[in-house]
Amino acid sequence: MCRLPSLCRQQLQLLTDARFQPYVEVFHSFGFGDRLKAVLISQIYPLSGFLGEDGKPEVKIRPGRNSKKPTKRHLSLRRFQKALGVAPSLEASGDKRKTKVVGGSDLCRLSLWQWVYTRLEPKRSRLKNEIGEFLGEKLVAEKEAGRPVKLVRMKIAAIGTRLLFRELVKALASEKM
Repeated sequence: MCRLPSLCRQQLQLLTDARFQPYVEVFHSFGFGDRLKAVLISQIYPLSGFLGEDGKPEVKIRPGRNSKKPTKRHLSLRRFQKALGVAPSLEASGDKRKTKVVGGSDLCRLSLWQWVYTRLEPKRSRLKNEIGEFLGEKLVAEKEAGRPVKLVRMKIAAIGTRLLFRELVKALASEKM
């Protein structure tokens, strides 16, 4: 329950705004609550800010560092994940290499972690759609592999944001047509 009822009413009222309808529909398929929807919209609206000039996700192809084969760099997706606080960044110093999440919204990162903890981890509250089944299976597989639970939750949140980005791009592209 929200501590400031007027704030909750304002959030709910904003979520019913026509500008946010495609976003809210996609969020519903992910099982996000109203607070998480509001937090995410505050960070990612408008999605066109993450896309290229043509309105499509920006992807650059470069030769790989080691293989020299062409590899794709999904720049729009990286910016989206960075805004939500789930983009890993590599820190290297001498022989040590460390992957760490730095930057982005701490509130989004925490909210996504809680979403994984409360909506995907318990089987009884898991989403009954493709997204819930896919993320739930990944979560179980990672836990059974013996990985640390906190790391698994963040990894699932990152995978969830990748799926979210793709679904939002699809929804907004079909809306324009």
